[in-house]
Amino acid sequence: MPDTAVLPVPPATGLALRRDRCVIEVSVLRLPMLRARLTATGGHWTPGSEFTVTVTLPFSRGTATFTAAEVTEEVVIDGRIAGREVRLSGDIRCRDDDSLVIWAAGISPPPRRRPRQLGRLARALAGRRLRVEIAMEFTR
Repeated sequence: MPDTAVLPVPPATGLALRRDRCVIEVSVLRLPMLRARLTATGGHWTPGSEFTVTVTLPFSRGTATFTAAEVTEEVVIDGRIAGREVRLSGDIRCRDDDSLVIWAAGISPPPRRRPRQLGRLARALAGRRLRVEIAMEFTR
């Protein structure tokens, strides 16, 4: 028997994001056929503190981070995606002792300056407002 087998297991203090149960969808407002689904790379939440979700962005090879200062029945999530600030409003859809399901949506205004290194079509799309919708589950 290894030495570590007799040590007590530390209590689980937080909830981890289930990557298979996290959907982040970004669409161009008024052009719903132009949308992307993003994959979360990680996230955690400890009750009584802020939660953080990190997302891989396929179109810019970067990451986006969504955070919420506190989780109550109404959730306000601040994030940054594609160089834009976004504030999402939502609520808790399901909560029990072992899991928490959150849904939120919001609209990101267009950037003040359009990127110049993109092509004409990409610059036109970059100048539009984005709708961001997120649904995620945290479990022990």
